[in-house]
Amino acid sequence: MAADEQPPPPLPPHTYTIGYALQPKKLDTVIRPSLVALAAERGMRLVAVDPSRPLADQGPFHLLIHKLYDQQWRAQLEAFSALHPSVPVVDPPAAVARLLDRASMLGVVSEVNATGRVGSLGVPLQVAIHGAADLADPDLVATLRFPLIAKPLDVDGSASSHAMSLVYRRDGLAGLHPPVVLQEFINHGGVLFKVYVVGGHATCVRRRSLPDVPAERLLDLDADASVPFANVSSLTTVHADTEDDVGDDAEMPPPGFVDEVARGLRRALGLHLFNFDMIRGRKAGGQYFIIDINYFPGFDKLPGYEVALTDFFDEMIRSADTGSGTGVAEGAMPPTISADV
Repeated sequence: MAADEQPPPPLPPHTYTIGYALQPKKLDTVIRPSLVALAAERGMRLVAVDPSRPLADQGPFHLLIHKLYDQQWRAQLEAFSALHPSVPVVDPPAAVARLLDRASMLGVVSEVNATGRVGSLGVPLQVAIHGAADLADPDLVATLRFPLIAKPLDVDGSASSHAMSLVYRRDGLAGLHPPVVLQEFINHGGVLFKVYVVGGHATCVRRRSLPDVPAERLLDLDADASVPFANVSSLTTVHADTEDDVGDDAEMPPPGFVDEVARGLRRALGLHLFNFDMIRGRKAGGQYFIIDINYFPGFDKLPGYEVALTDFFDEMIRSADTGSGTGVAEGAMPPTISADV
């Protein structure tokens, strides 16, 4: 250090302790040095929780955030909340459980529509396949139109729960491993809108998605009947109505619409940290569809996530201190930020 160079000012002593219990892969996408440093500047210390030890023997905590799913951990949280009801837990296991089953996950969207204020919003048709007998049931699958997305039924944070396939015709179902959900694939111009919800803050980012499926592909009996998502995503085929740079100039959904949907989902789910994937159909009218909802996603690709999370931590803690509820206002959300990532 040069003689005239001043040392950096010491960080202020922490006032609040935030415990986090996350799967190892989640640590790299959430608990990053940039977040730890910003939290420290605001008087918050982030501390890893040992899920194998009783929570009562750790802490004290002013806030707990987590993404673990096993029953032992759920029992731990319930016991901790009974002893420390004033400490917020983000999010309650009972609320998280709704997003761990893809058969029921999207049912919440109808509750959002029930407000009558959200525009044209829906979900793709889908059916749950619990075993080989369901796959062989012609009536069950006949309710859907190909192509279909096959998704594992259970969401447990493992790599296998994200192993999906695009099924072009009926004989492609033979290679599936139930339980799965079969969801109609809707052509959407290769553009996906991923909306991150952090408390009362919603951010919409635009991402590339799977390319549209032309009608002739469904009739091509020489082509594979089903293809893993990883293989579909690597396709470079450009259809007549699709440009190479599709998505770069795709119109973002109106901010007010995004905020209304995000607020409605937050209220219906009772969750504070989640994201949802939304597409816009290519057919006339351009209806929006929610195709997936994820609890506590990786935030590393969300612009400025450190500020959003530390603001949220502060709101939750201060609300608990004053006994005023969840700390997230039920009124209007802050303006939605849109970005390409």
